[in-house]
Amino acid sequence: MIQHIIFDCDGVLIDSEILSFAVDEKLLPDYGVKITASELARDFGGVTYGEMIAALNTRFSADIDAVSYQERCEAELARTFETHLRAIAGIPDLLTKLSVPIALASGSDLARLDKCLRLTSLEGFFEDRVFSAEQVARGKPAPDVFLLAASSCGWMPGHCLVIEDSPSGIVAAKAAGMQSVGFLGGAHRSDADADILRDAGAGYVAGNSADLHSYLQGLCLISA
Repeated sequence: MIQHIIFDCDGVLIDSEILSFAVDEKLLPDYGVKITASELARDFGGVTYGEMIAALNTRFSADIDAVSYQERCEAELARTFETHLRAIAGIPDLLTKLSVPIALASGSDLARLDKCLRLTSLEGFFEDRVFSAEQVARGKPAPDVFLLAASSCGWMPGHCLVIEDSPSGIVAAKAAGMQSVGFLGGAHRSDADADILRDAGAGYVAGNSADLHSYLQGLCLISA
């Protein structure tokens, strides 16, 4: 029985992935890597900068320093987020109607999460139940951040439902012993991505916030 919901942040609560991968597509050619934002979203949604850069270095025989690259990207993104970051349509309304406790577990660092939640006025929904991959040894697709969220909140993993937009997040949820819903409501996702989320192990794939609302209502997780 589902008693708690753990949300990913980027691409689930806030429409940040489309902005983030656009910055990567713009900057990576400076390092000899030419790849589109859609390819980045497909291959690296939900993983940390370090993991993405390690994979790109191998794939393109590049030598990008992950720390300096992240600093450069974060500076560019900070300016972009100030003017363009929005909560995904329908998400604030959905959060107000949930009848079970919720938490957030993300691959982003805590400082970025704090800023993004404030910019989109979502911070009040989660309070101190915000967890980052920087707090654990391994990021997604390892289950560590989801297990940290559950243990910190005093929840049993088997009673948790994870909402994720990336295959790595779905795999992480399964490894944590949690059920999961794939979410396609972010601008970086399309209906064609449903199969990759199902193949990763999502028990259901919601096309948008209204679809997610209906699914959660069917599980009796939405207030009447």
